[in-house]
Amino acid sequence: ENVKSAKPLTIKMTLTLLDLYNSAATQEWAMYDNDATNGAEMEPSLILALNKSILEILSNYDFSFRARTHLILTQPNIDTYDLPQGLIIKDSNGKYLVQYNGVTLDYAQDGANLSENSGAPSKFYLKNNNIVFSPKPITRGMATVEYYTLAIGEDINGEEIFALKNPTDKLYVPNHLEELMRQAVISRAILNTIASESDENYSAYKKQADKSLKLLIKYSKGVGLDKKMKI
Repeated sequence: ENVKSAKPLTIKMTLTLLDLYNSAATQEWAMYDNDATNGAEMEPSLILALNKSILEILSNYDFSFRARTHLILTQPNIDTYDLPQGLIIKDSNGKYLVQYNGVTLDYAQDGANLSENSGAPSKFYLKNNNIVFSPKPITRGMATVEYYTLAIGEDINGEEIFALKNPTDKLYVPNHLEELMRQAVISRAILNTIASESDENYSAYKKQADKSLKLLIKYSKGVGLDKKMKI
């Protein structure tokens, strides 16, 4: 039995696709109407550019607000469970953050050579989008998998989504980073809609996109300490 992955409790999402769309459409170079109120009034090409820019930004850095904890309640004599939809995190020593009853498990690249014994799991391996524990648990237990989610936000029902499609879809970002994320997404989206690097607007938006991304990364590292970064 799998338990839904836990999200940080401090994040309240308010940045929607409609917000990003109208903000991008107000840019000087943009050729879109900036008063959209529903999906029918939104240009698919700009929605595509916004989603592309979001994925490009999220792939640049392991933002801590994308970290999740996946809980698995293991059952006796069952060793195979669903993987979370994301990438398992490594610690500073390069060990994957997968634990069983509080003990960190070793990763086995291939389960073919592992014993078929039952007991307290000490290793894990991956097979067909599943996580497999070895030895096979003989009692109920709790495993945790720390991972970075591939989801970028939530829909109106609170379900995780992997692209913004509807006006009310929300981008997953903490409140204090929303404006930085907005600027990073918009500038990169406009950059992605410019057909040629020789266009007179390209260099200006390129500088804006690079700077806004650096600022977003800098301030996503937390508050209280000055993390030096050349802007």
